[in-house]
Amino acid sequence: MICVRQSLNNVKAVEESFNRDGFVHMESCLSQEELGMAQRQIERYKRDIVPVLKSTEAFYEDHSRPSSLKQLQRMDQHDEWFSQFALQTRWMELAEQMLRQKVVLNGVEWFNKPKLSGKPTPPHQDGFYFCLKPDEAVTFWFAIDSVDEENGCLRYARRSHLGGIRPHGCSQILGFSQTILDFGDDDRADAYAALMKPGDMVAHHSRTIHWADGNSSKRTRESLALVFFSERAQRDKEAFGRYQDSVNQQHGENGIS
Repeated sequence: MICVRQSLNNVKAVEESFNRDGFVHMESCLSQEELGMAQRQIERYKRDIVPVLKSTEAFYEDHSRPSSLKQLQRMDQHDEWFSQFALQTRWMELAEQMLRQKVVLNGVEWFNKPKLSGKPTPPHQDGFYFCLKPDEAVTFWFAIDSVDEENGCLRYARRSHLGGIRPHGCSQILGFSQTILDFGDDDRADAYAALMKPGDMVAHHSRTIHWADGNSSKRTRESLALVFFSERAQRDKEAFGRYQDSVNQQHGENGIS
C-alpha cells in the first residue's frame, strides 16, 4: 500500500499523495510550542468568546451541558489570533500548491468529540456544503489531541475526489447537517484511518469523502481546521440556497435560530 504519511518538508511527496488519494497526512506540522499556544488560545476563545456567539456558530451535543461543546465556526471572524494563524504564508502556499490556484481563507473551525459522548460524523463531501464552481477547496485538519479509532479518528475514502459530488440528504446531526445518501461498502473498502499525534495535520480536497466514528473513550478529540477556497471558485447561489434551507430547517427542529 502506498504511504499517505508525509513530511511537510517533502513538497513533491505531499503533492503526489494529495493528487492521488484526495488527502495527505503530514506529521509534526506544529511544534510543541505552537501546539501549546493553539491549545491556550482555544481555551481562551471558549472562555471569552463562545458565551456571546450566536447559536449557529457554536454547536453542542447537549445544550444543557457546556462540556459537550462540539463545534465552533468562523473563529477567524471573531478573533485576530485565529485569523493570523490561518493566514501564515506556509499554510497559504501549501494550499496553493495543492489546488494549483491562488487561494483565499474561507474560515477557521474547531471540532471536538466530547469524551464518552461524541457522536459519529456522517460520511460527506465538504464540496456539497461549499457549493463552489469550480469545486476547488482544501481543508487543513490539525490534531490538537491524540486521535485514534477509540476517540473517533477521521476516515477517508481513497481517490473519491476523482468523482463528482454524490447525492446528500439530511443527517439530523448539528454541524454536519448533510450526509451521502448512497454511501456503502465500496466506499469503506479502501478507507484510510487517520491515526494522529498532536500537531499532525491531514489536508483533504473538498470532493474527498470522509467520516468519523463516535468517541467511546474517556478522552476528548479536539482539532483545529483551516478552509481555503481557490480565488476563482464562485458560490453557486441556487445550490447554496437549497443547502441553507435544509440547514435552517434542521436548526429550527432543534430550537436553534
